[in-house]
Amino acid sequence: MLNMSCFKKKQVTIIFEKKLEVITTPKLFMSGVVTKRGLRHFGSSFSKDGSRIVYTISDRVTPSRVVTQTYTNGSFSSQVAIVNDTLHSFADASISQDGNTITLTSTLPQNGLVDDNSRNGIWQFHKEGENWVKPTFIDLKIDYDGGFGYPTLTKDKTLYFAYIDTTRNMDIFYSKRKGGIYQKPVKLPSHINTEKFEGDPYIDPEERFLIFAGFERAENYGRSDLYISFKLENGWSKAINLGKKINSHSYDGSPYVTADDEYLIFTSGRHPEKANEEELFNVFYVKFDIEKYKRMLKN
Repeated sequence: MLNMSCFKKKQVTIIFEKKLEVITTPKLFMSGVVTKRGLRHFGSSFSKDGSRIVYTISDRVTPSRVVTQTYTNGSFSSQVAIVNDTLHSFADASISQDGNTITLTSTLPQNGLVDDNSRNGIWQFHKEGENWVKPTFIDLKIDYDGGFGYPTLTKDKTLYFAYIDTTRNMDIFYSKRKGGIYQKPVKLPSHINTEKFEGDPYIDPEERFLIFAGFERAENYGRSDLYISFKLENGWSKAINLGKKINSHSYDGSPYVTADDEYLIFTSGRHPEKANEEELFNVFYVKFDIEKYKRMLKN
């Protein structure tokens, strides 16, 4: 049973929402300011009030970078890389609700291992003044080799993430934090993790719902579609496709829901103007009707 008391309307002011349109067809997010066409942009995440955004950019030549922008005087500032490192990759970033911690994946050397830039792991950076410092490695123990993707945190610091094995199959896991230490990760159930590829998890800070990208599923509209699953009293609900008004013929992933539940912000490979073409990758936004998917679950 869905715990309806967890879904009371949130009274949160999102600082940039007055700049957004109330639309049911996805549109480029802050085009030219945040979304810059020709540059691959994915994994957007915001502080609770929307005053800070963090995301990954890639030019497909140099290692990917994680950048931030701050909303001041009615607009987002210029991009600032969180670290000046052109050797290692930094990707799949999410930011804490207070805007002071960034969790991401990186090929930084782990626990004294050889720095061969080949093994990625989950790291956290902490804000001091205007700088992001003290990268901390989160040492998660999984029974088989692979790589990490899209770490995202709940309010109680439970960590959700994707993990890809050597056969190129990706699933979604979570790890509880106890006594300051993350416990052995647990894979989500089979109605979320199918035999196909699942990734790009976004976990609601209060763990009310999970949105993720599902690849090659029979009900998909495109290469990858966004799905939502709700937290029930006895576990997670079935995964519900967000529908053809949100998903496209291309890749759709990297979801984020604003803290007031009003907007879905996500990455897509659809072309912004040409219906049957692709442009990899831009960030889009759309009005989000979470009540619609709750009704679908009841039916």
